[in-house]
Amino acid sequence: MENSNKTIELRGFLQLDAFLKKKFGTMPVFLEIDGPISGLELSKQLEIKRDDIEVIFVNGFVQQVDYIINPGDRVAFLPPGCPGPYRIALGFYGKNQGNEANFKLKKDT
Repeated sequence: MENSNKTIELRGFLQLDAFLKKKFGTMPVFLEIDGPISGLELSKQLEIKRDDIEVIFVNGFVQQVDYIINPGDRVAFLPPGCPGPYRIALGFYGKNQGNEANFKLKKDT
């Protein structure tokens, strides 16, 4: 599909890749949006659970899940579980302070 001025290029990593492939049958997904939308709103439209997203990539940069996505952007959802050193190098720590889906060991209560 060609990229129109209302289209985003969408991908997923790890299990979200399989989820999007099953839902759309191809990767990447070219999805038409009406205008700016937050990553959280987009995930709801795609029926991706909030706990299944740690961060999003927008145009190659790590962003918080509520970051605003615009037509023409390249977007990828990343679930919790990315290995250790990459988390700091890619900027997860700085974008993830208030995120309940932040990859961390759960304490037994």
